[in-house]
Amino acid sequence: MDTQLEELLIGYALGILSADEQQSVEIQIANNPLLRTKIQQLQRTVHQLALAAPKVQPTPLVKQQLLARARASKQTSPVTRPAARRLSLAWALTLALLVALGGWNIGLRGENNQLRSDIAGLEREVADARIRRVQADERIAKAEQAVSFVAAQTTTSRQLAGTDQSPTAVGTMYMQPGNQTAVLVVDGLQPLPEGQVYQFWLARAGQEPIPSDQFSVSTNGHAQLVITADSQVNDFQQVMVTIEVAGGAQTVPGTTVLAGNL
Repeated sequence: MDTQLEELLIGYALGILSADEQQSVEIQIANNPLLRTKIQQLQRTVHQLALAAPKVQPTPLVKQQLLARARASKQTSPVTRPAARRLSLAWALTLALLVALGGWNIGLRGENNQLRSDIAGLEREVADARIRRVQADERIAKAEQAVSFVAAQTTTSRQLAGTDQSPTAVGTMYMQPGNQTAVLVVDGLQPLPEGQVYQFWLARAGQEPIPSDQFSVSTNGHAQLVITADSQVNDFQQVMVTIEVAGGAQTVPGTTVLAGNL
């Protein structure tokens, strides 16, 4: 196939031929199956390049420049037209390839960003799972500690009774002589709204209560916690559970819902 005919076929596929040139090509491909196959391959290639390119709206300045170049090309001398057409074809193919590669590159960047986002999401899930596992391990350890403490032969218990604010609530405090640790088990307390917590207090005779652990209860009103006092539990004479604002109180107790003597 000679160079001029190949250029005409490429120009036909790109849709940049004049009416006479387009008619000439159509006559030739009508009588030549090989040329028809060739032009179909070229058209498919152009179509695929067009689909690979992202849709971009040209700016008014770009439109004006393109129109100016088109008007200038129409004024070109017939003597230089074949060379101009070859140049136009080369630029057209180069532009189509660059646009397609640009779209492919944008697609790869998008996929890369999506992969990074997916990896970050998985890392957060793994971190959350590790935190939940640590928290579960802590709860299991405290539960085992509480069971061992309560089952010990030296452990004694004291009862806590509900007040008028929570008449159905009951509690049991397990303690050992000379030990700063105690275990509190409560039942019948109402789950509190967001922004409130239950707080445990210990008090010595004639002194202000000392704030201790804060806790919440399950939907059935149950809670179990291990408490560590600032001295052996035998030094205290009273204990209580109050309702406090989230974060707890440090001086004056709030509404008392459980109380008992040691």
